[in-house]
Formats: sequence, structure tokens, C-alpha cells
Amino acid sequence: MDERGNCLLSSSRFYADTRARWGYEPSFDGALIAWWGSKRGARAVFVGEFSSGKLNIIATFKGDLFHFGWRQYANLLVLTEKDRLWEVDPKRPGTRTDVTPRDFQTWQVIVEPRHAGDSQFLVSYDRSPAVADLYATSADGRDKWLVEQNNGSTESWLLNEAQVPCIRVELTASGLRRYLHRSDADKPWQEMAAVEPDDTLVIWRTDRSGNAFEALSSRQRDKIALVSLDPVTGKETVLVEDGDVDVSDALRFTPTEPADVAVIRDGYPRYIALSERGTIFTELVLDRNGHADVEISGSSKDGALLAVAISYDERPYQHYLLNLADKSKTLLPAPAEKLKSSFSAVTKPVSFTAGDGEEIPALLTLPAGAPHPVPTVVMAHGGPARHDSWGYNIEKSFLASRGYGILSVNYRGSTGFGKRYQTLGYRQFGRKMQDDIADAGRWLLAQGIAAEGKLAVAGESYGGFIAALAMAGDDRLFSAAIIDCAILDLPYQMQNNPAGWGLFLGQVIRYFGNPDDHGDLTQMQEFSPLHNVEKLRGSFLLTAGMEDPVVGFEQTKAFEKALRKAGLDVTALYFDREGHGYVDWQTKLVRAREVELFLSRKLGGKAKKIDPLALLSKHWIQGRFANGRRNIRARRV
Repeated sequence: MDERGNCLLSSSRFYADTRARWGYEPSFDGALIAWWGSKRGARAVFVGEFSSGKLNIIATFKGDLFHFGWRQYANLLVLTEKDRLWEVDPKRPGTRTDVTPRDFQTWQVIVEPRHAGDSQFLVSYDRSPAVADLYATSADGRDKWLVEQNNGSTESWLLNEAQVPCIRVELTASGLRRYLHRSDADKPWQEMAAVEPDDTLVIWRTDRSGNAFEALSSRQRDKIALVSLDPVTGKETVLVEDGDVDVSDALRFTPTEPADVAVIRDGYPRYIALSERGTIFTELVLDRNGHADVEISGSSKDGALLAVAISYDERPYQHYLLNLADKSKTLLPAPAEKLKSSFSAVTKPVSFTAGDGEEIPALLTLPAGAPHPVPTVVMAHGGPARHDSWGYNIEKSFLASRGYGILSVNYRGSTGFGKRYQTLGYRQFGRKMQDDIADAGRWLLAQGIAAEGKLAVAGESYGGFIAALAMAGDDRLFSAAIIDCAILDLPYQMQNNPAGWGLFLGQVIRYFGNPDDHGDLTQMQEFSPLHNVEKLRGSFLLTAGMEDPVVGFEQTKAFEKALRKAGLDVTALYFDREGHGYVDWQTKLVRAREVELFLSRKLGGKAKKIDPLALLSKHWIQGRFANGRRNIRARRV
């Protein structure tokens, strides 16, 4: 029980709800719907069809699955299992056809066949680990042929309905990106735009020929706007823009038609209808008071039927089927994260003034009805070219249920607030970026939201870098740090970034410096957590995935060893078969339980005395690869 007599939900109720269903996706004609769920504790794909207003399950697929999708011309499901693709008719689930692209070591499908007999297009790094070539195969994965060999500078291609590349994006030696267009396969490529390194230009076609385009663009402006784009002149016509923040997304219900809804996240999300279907969509999803966060998980081929997840006022997502033709909204069964509790948290956009006068946007989550001060966690997102936005967040909800406040900081360098704000973060790792986190903690204390000695800091990836460095200094502002999958040795990371980032390293270098420059490497080392252990104080909870392809777990191991040598308090968990961010619910549950216990010891928040499923999950993780196979480690040391 908490102080108001409410039952304290276990971490299992948050992270291991066996009733949870998510990721609904209708087939091309809307006759069938597939979704993720759990069966006997394992993730599975379910397929159902409506009968008498009820969604009845007709097939279930289990295995080591991590993706599914529908063919766009038949009610056939494509399942990704490990490194194989399987095509299956849900009405004959016992028969699977292997449609894995043949003769590839690496591949990623980027264009699905839209009609029977069409080709599928994919990129492969087989020839060079630094750049991808464009290939095509038949839908069954056979008949491989090279469409375009990368010239060493091509970042991506966009194809028209005739399956011909109509846009090519190339990176120049100076950092400019050239956007090339052609109207047909026998026409020469012509430059339609040259984009500065800090500009954004994300293009999609809005007709079948590939001669009409829209884009999210920040060319010649600070904020990203939704624009139409003339491929001959490169001229932009602004469709939607905002003076304070970027246009964050454009929703298109049919791929070859203009955007139906623009999304702006100026604190709370705003949805701006741009078409008749967009108006119906906004009326259906915004049919009650308050705020809503909406995600589209799938659609029928004609865009008339949409599967959406909606969080109203930060409540757990509920899943709906929107029929834009008859303007109906159907609640799908078993909402994900179905937490029955009177407990709630409230998140609101806030800002604070940094020491140098810069206004820093943030999101403040507080347990509903809790008196100030409360123990509080300052969160730093990863990236750093990312941002945190308002909406339901299971980690924040879980922490708030334990009595914690959470301040998620969009420190300078974050995206979403224009080019000026993002560039303020360049080369400011360990400096002004870091100051923003410290100023966030001081603001919480000054506002009476938090009390001295009751502040923690948390982050993953680059956010873990920030969280680790926040523990430096003599002011002891933060008592504890939660550090997940973190960059902890910046020189090592910059010299060992994934090979596939080859053409996309420009922005990383603008943030952190050039690993080939001795002076830049010296600065990276000067501000890396691993090389500043003697300055760190407090307690640390470290986690890492043993198969992380982005930030190797070795950085966490080295940091753990250095912290222990310095005599600091350390808890460390390593999860085999997990990468950069955790997938298995057992991993998420074990980590959440450890976070709950760690923060309770260090900040004094609430913790469930016993969580049997979390304990069983930890033992299961440790032992599921016994008998001579690799052991998965989730250990507290």
C-alpha cells in the first residue's frame, strides 16, 4: 500500500502483462488483422477476423519472431524469424514458404511489392560495409539483380510506382547533400536541391510517377516545416509551419498521395488536418477533452482503414480501428499495459533557465496528489540528436507509481526545436550540455519539487554518458545514477562506430569531433566518464546488452571495473542476447525490479517487498542457456 491506501502494483504488472496486445495491422483489404501478444510467456503473432462485431483469433505464430507485415496484394503474412523471412496464409498456418532474399549476407527490404508479380527492393552492405547497394528480387526472394551500385557517396534512393529510382541522395566531400531527380529511367539525373549539413530535407513522392513531392524541410529556415517541393526548380511552398518548434511528422494514409495530417509537438501534440480524410481522422481520435498521443501501427492498402494506438491524458495506450469511409471507431480488445489502478501521474511541459540564460524545454512528471518535495529522477535522452515528447511512457509511469518525480530534459543539442537550438549542443558534451542537466537539478530544488540528497539521474546510450558525468563534482547534486547501454569511453566509441554509419557520421562528428584529429580525441577523453572516475561520487546502477552492435558492452564492463577500483557503490546487470535497447519482457522486468530496489535504497522511494515473477524471470534468464550453451547473465555484483 502507498500512503493513500492504494495497492502498490508490482513491476510485473507494468512490464509483464500477459494480456497485453499491441502493433495491430490490417491486411491489404482489411479482412484480417494481425497483432503482437503473449502466449505462455512468449511473444507471438496473432491473426484474427471480425465476426458479429468480435475479433476472433484464427491463427497464432510463435518462435523467435521480431517483425511481421502483410503483403500489399493478398492476405499473406510475412514473418521475420532470426535471419529468415517466411510467407504464410493465416487460413493455412501449418504451411510456410521461405521467401528470404537469396545470396545475401546482409539485406534490408525497403520497398515491398505492391502487386502480385512486382519486385521487392532492398539494400545490402555485402560489397562494402560502409555503403549500401540497391538490389531487387522477386517477392519469393529469388532472381536477384543489382539496380544501382553505390558510387561511394549515395545515402538513399526513392522509387516511383514503376519501380524506378526517381530520387537519389548523395553526400559530397564538403558535407553538402545533393538531391538528384529524374522523371524516367532513361533520363539523366538532375540536381533538385543542395542541402547544408545542418539542414533537414526528408522527401516522399505524392504521385505514382515520382514527379510530385512533399517534404519535411528546414532549408532557409530555422524550424522544420511541411512543404511541397518542385523537382525541377527545387522551390518549396510551405504547407504547415510553427514559429516555436519543428513540424515533427506528416501522416499519409495512402503512400502516393499528399499528407493527410501534420503533427506538431509544442509541449502537447497538435494534429492539423490537411485533407478530408485527415479531418475525419482528427475528429475520431480527438473525440474527448484533454490531450492525446496517437500512433498509427498499420493501414489497409487504400488508407481507409487505420489501426491506431491512442494514449489519452497519459493513460496506457488503447488500440482502435478507424474506418475513415464510414467514420467509425472500434476499440480493439485487451489494451496493452492494462493497469487497473486509481494511481496516476501527470506530465506537463515546463522549461527552466540555464546558467547562461538559455531556456531549456523539459517534461515534468509527478505522482498525482503527491505533496512536494518528492524524490526525483532527472532523465537525459540518448542521441543526442533526439528529443523526448509528451505521451504515455511506461518507465515514467512505473517510477511515478513508486512516488518519484521525473524531469525529462531536452538539453541543448536536442532535435525538435529548430537548427539554432540543436547546433548549441555541438562540441558541448561534458560542458554546456552537461550544465543543462545540473541546472535542471538545481531548478527542481529551487522550485521545492525535490529535496537535497533525493535526486537521481538516468539515461541510455548518450544519455548514459550524461548521467555518468552528472555524478562528477563536489556539490553532490545527484546521489545515484542509472546508466543503460551507455557510451562511456568517447574516443573508443568514435573510433569504433558501426561501419554502416559511414555516410552518416557528419552529424556525429559535429557533435563530438573528428576521431582522426588528435586535438579532438584529447577533448573526447578529457570529458569521458571512463577517464574521470576519480571525480565521480554516489551510487551507480549499470546495465548493458551483451550483443549491442552500437555501443559494445565492453565500455560498461571497463567502467564498472574502474568504479569498483575507486571504491564506489556499483550494481551491474549484463543481458546476453540483448542489443542496444532491450526487447525481451523478461529483461525489461528484471531491469525494472532492480531500478525499483536501487532507487528505494538510495532515494527512499517505495518498492514492492516481493515480486515473484521478477525473481523467476531473473532465474530463467540466468539458466535458459544451460547445458553447455551460452549463459545469459543478469547479475547483481
